[in-house]
Amino acid sequence: MYQPVDSAGLRRLVSFELNRLHPRTREEAHRAMTGRMGAYDTDGDAIEASIDAYFASQASAH
Repeated sequence: MYQPVDSAGLRRLVSFELNRLHPRTREEAHRAMTGRMGAYDTDGDAIEASIDAYFASQASAH
């Protein structure tokens, strides 16, 4: 059964996974998230937005 995931839900899921994995670089994050959730993000926008938000929050935390 196919149940689509809206982009807001996908962003939350990617954000959760990034916080769990703690990638060191954007490339590492992109590779991990594309491998795990790339099939659900047809245009790549949700993954990119979540990666940008993750690294922006990491930069402001330091």
